[in-house]
Amino acid sequence: MSSEIFSARRFPDRRYNQWVRCNECKLLRSDPIEDIDFEVLYVNSKFNYQSETNGLKKTYIQIVDRALGENYQKNSLFEVGGGNGFFLEAAKDFGFKKITGIEPSKKAIEEARYDIKPRMIASMMHANILKSKTYQVGVMFHVLDHLPDPVTTLHACYDALESNGKFIVAVHNEMSWSARLLGKKSPIIDVEHTYLFNKKTAEALFRKVGFINVKSQSYSNFYSLSYILQLIPFFKTFRKWILQSRFNYILARMRISAPLGNIWVCGTKP
Repeated sequence: MSSEIFSARRFPDRRYNQWVRCNECKLLRSDPIEDIDFEVLYVNSKFNYQSETNGLKKTYIQIVDRALGENYQKNSLFEVGGGNGFFLEAAKDFGFKKITGIEPSKKAIEEARYDIKPRMIASMMHANILKSKTYQVGVMFHVLDHLPDPVTTLHACYDALESNGKFIVAVHNEMSWSARLLGKKSPIIDVEHTYLFNKKTAEALFRKVGFINVKSQSYSNFYSLSYILQLIPFFKTFRKWILQSRFNYILARMRISAPLGNIWVCGTKP
């Protein structure tokens, strides 16, 4: 394994272990989960999706807006695994006064905007990284399904929230139409992913950690046609030719909103 393989949104290369489902809780997981130091790999991973951040900002801020509802205070927010802090930029513009990012990749933090970089902590999310009971909102976008121990990480996030604080995650939905249609050819079946969730298993995980009023919902992504072409698991040679040609410049500038098989989950700390 290398940090290149564990860099976000790399070109899918069909590398994965077998996947098994728990007969009791129905959670889907990689078997085995690699016996490696995930923190070292993510510390050295690359931030290689700068061209997609504007669409991701729009996608993720809409998730937060829907999950929090109307008349919610915007005093403080932390994000786990936010790359170069592009969502923190959006959160600041959205009205959050105090923002903090926890991101293991040093290279990603180096690319953060000048006003965001001082608000980022170079680390995986562990207990006591953030002061207990100090944030109103926490978010984690497409990180939970990469973790070797999601329960421990969620407990650390739970502890950082004030009473009545909200925690929001976005994950792939392994029961979405696209995942079921593509099966093992789906780009979510990847060695980077340790667990894959659906609405029921993700909500159950939140309740296990102690969150109440848990809810989930599907959402659409704002992506360039270039990135969507990258995800299609067919015609590899043709896709590479297109992505390396001058046509890719045109596709990269064309953006659409599409339901690609993802969900958000939100829970409240009592």
